[in-house]
Amino acid sequence: MSDESHAANEAVGSLGSGAGASMRFGDVSYAMLIDALGPVELLHVPPRQALRFSWYASVPNTGGVPKGEGRRNALFLCHDEVAENLLANHPGCFCVVLVDGSQPPEWIAASSLRNRVVAIKQDKRFYFYDSLLQSLFVNDLVWENEMDRVVYNHGRIDRLISLSEETMKNFVCVTDTGYNLISHSRGIEPPGEGFQHLVDNNCYDQSEVAEIEEKVLAEAGEKTRLVICEPNERHPYPTLHYPIFIDNAYLFHVVLACTEGSLACLQDLFLKFVKRVVAIANEFWNTTVNLESPWHRVLIGLIDGEPMTEDYLEAQLSKTAVPSSRQFRLLYLPFSSRKPFSERSLVIEASKNLNQGLVYPFMYQGSLLVLEYTASSDDVALSGNGVRRDIEEHLHRPFDMVAGASQVFFDIEDLEQAYRQATTAYAMRGPLKNEHAALNGSADIPCFPFEHVLKYYILTEGHDTDLVEFSFGHSILKRLAEEDKAAGTDLVRMIWVYLNNGRNATETSKLVHVHRNTVLYHIGRLEKRFDISFDSPLLRSRMMLDYHRLLLEGDI
Repeated sequence: MSDESHAANEAVGSLGSGAGASMRFGDVSYAMLIDALGPVELLHVPPRQALRFSWYASVPNTGGVPKGEGRRNALFLCHDEVAENLLANHPGCFCVVLVDGSQPPEWIAASSLRNRVVAIKQDKRFYFYDSLLQSLFVNDLVWENEMDRVVYNHGRIDRLISLSEETMKNFVCVTDTGYNLISHSRGIEPPGEGFQHLVDNNCYDQSEVAEIEEKVLAEAGEKTRLVICEPNERHPYPTLHYPIFIDNAYLFHVVLACTEGSLACLQDLFLKFVKRVVAIANEFWNTTVNLESPWHRVLIGLIDGEPMTEDYLEAQLSKTAVPSSRQFRLLYLPFSSRKPFSERSLVIEASKNLNQGLVYPFMYQGSLLVLEYTASSDDVALSGNGVRRDIEEHLHRPFDMVAGASQVFFDIEDLEQAYRQATTAYAMRGPLKNEHAALNGSADIPCFPFEHVLKYYILTEGHDTDLVEFSFGHSILKRLAEEDKAAGTDLVRMIWVYLNNGRNATETSKLVHVHRNTVLYHIGRLEKRFDISFDSPLLRSRMMLDYHRLLLEGDI
């Protein structure tokens, strides 16, 4: 172009309100920039970069360079004459450089600045290129703001799709965990038989389901992440998949069929879109499970070991039943990632019926935790047998859910240890199932209590001595030993003799010098008090373990 043309361009207004001024416009990626420059002749293009631009400024003159350090995520449009100095004066910025002629300037090839420059052949007025880049930034800003408005107004996914058709220009669809169609592009025809079948029948065909499960979900690994599928016989174009997992639940699946446009650009646009879909999905999940309460954060903080003052704990839990409760148990119920969210909601609702409703269920790291509590000091209130029967009735039989259970504990600040007990009990359920099968002919157990897993846990390498100490300190026999000391009785020794003599009351009575009926009376009283049965081999083995621990500690 002539010097006169360049000089005329100096009078052209920039959206930056003057030469070198910058304005913030959304979030434009490098791939989006290159895609927007499609109509012009590119003379120099660096390799794909992980750059994002939030600021744009045009420099229409050729006689000077705007001063200042600039912004690291700013994009400049300028002439070749000022580009090198502009880049030197604004470290970290990027330039689209207008060049007279068909070759990039020599300084670009020789300079360390070459990866911060896109050079294009100028065959139109400066305003054309300025308008092109302004449109890129403004359109992206408007699109993102409109999508955010849908999220903030608790809108629907189909509204997000309709807002995005002009920007993404490719067919997009959203399905649920059962591969049923939730929403799809209305203004864009579904490409190919697979997507046409989805639209016509409101679900994927079996071949499509198999491909998603074998390729996409296997690669995603039960995590919310982007998976790119290369073209194949079914889809002769790339497809972008985004399975959405919330609280470890496979909730939604978003697909973009990339039949036209730059894959790199579409990938960046798609990620902007699915970010809003995930926000709507999160809101939907939280509303569905209805488990959001301020005290959940306190319970999670206790599990995570966050430092909290007594005053803070008291204030946060003051509106709950925790302060007046005397005993607690924690249940750990991990969900299968493939369990439909509708069934998860039913499980969560059913969990509220445990312990006659005296529970606080909450989600933590993708699993359901249920804190059982009682204001009663009766030892039977949260008995292991009672918890097992409860879980079997409300969760195991209807939903095939199984739980790891902590021992009974008495201070809510011990929730971290209880969580470790419950998760360890579930993780080590294998040997307990084998033992149960050998003793009872069945490995079907609705609940794995830590009191019966402890003997396996202490045999593992790297077991935590603090957790072991806590567990022995909250055992039935430990409580009885403390009562013996306070009352001057010798009940623990009687139990030890009873167990070591095959539960023979007569032999026990001889060795402890009491009447046989006295032995039977105390045994029956203990069984009723704690809701236990000395017929249980699991109970007997745990009590023998506890007794040896008491001997080791010198408590008896």
